[in-house]
Amino acid sequence: MTMNAPLPWRKVLIDEAAHTISGDVHIIEAFPVPQLETARRVWIYLPRSYSEGNRSYPVWYLHDGQNVFDQATSWGSEWGVDEALEQISQENPTLEAIVVAVDHGDDQRNHEYNFAINSEYGFGGKGEAHVAFVAETLKPYIDSRFRTLPEAAHTMIGGSSFGAYISLFAAIRYPDLFGRVGGISFVMWHDEGAIMQLLRASALSPALRVYLSIGEQETDNPEFNRLAHEHVKSARQSLIEAGVPESRVRFDYVPGGTHHESTWGQLFPEMHRWLLQS
Repeated sequence: MTMNAPLPWRKVLIDEAAHTISGDVHIIEAFPVPQLETARRVWIYLPRSYSEGNRSYPVWYLHDGQNVFDQATSWGSEWGVDEALEQISQENPTLEAIVVAVDHGDDQRNHEYNFAINSEYGFGGKGEAHVAFVAETLKPYIDSRFRTLPEAAHTMIGGSSFGAYISLFAAIRYPDLFGRVGGISFVMWHDEGAIMQLLRASALSPALRVYLSIGEQETDNPEFNRLAHEHVKSARQSLIEAGVPESRVRFDYVPGGTHHESTWGQLFPEMHRWLLQS
């Protein structure tokens, strides 16, 4: 499978849609994913100062790439990560970062963002292959082509909902590669306790830094919302018991927060700032 070179987004998205991309964003339209025998669109945001010198940068790997930068490609709404980082870079250039966002696989999303199979609904099981792609194929490519800080302490992986869930799994599975996790609307209702079992069996690095959040109004079901809140509290405690210092596991309960990009985009700047602390 041949991979196209990264191109400025305007040379790739040549339709007449009202794209809302800010800053220096490039796209690889068909990045090979050998672990899943497919290809995915990969977005690459470069910081404002990238072309001005030889500085190297921390890197975000974000899930659901369709929704990260562009309203026109999103499933309803975008996070606005590009606008957020453009603003942050003007306020504090030391917080600049490269962002690599990978599109999800449409009807394969629930399979690829879960390492365990949900027996009731019949999804999952491809998460191991997905995180192997990010860790073993995508990250080496990005580190070889762009000026990154490749160490785990400077490598963040994140997403929302199942994207948050699989990001935590990636850090457990590849602790030497991903040292920062951003999990917004983190959920684990579906895995029959699989990730908790994995956490309890793991000895995690005390250098790991994890941000988790859950909204007050993730759904219109109060009981589900209560359980989702309890699940994230349990995940936080399990991370601490696995060796991550309490000060390095942040859990934000978001009053009025919903299971939607409008909440997730608002949380991203603070999550970004917090994860970049040493």
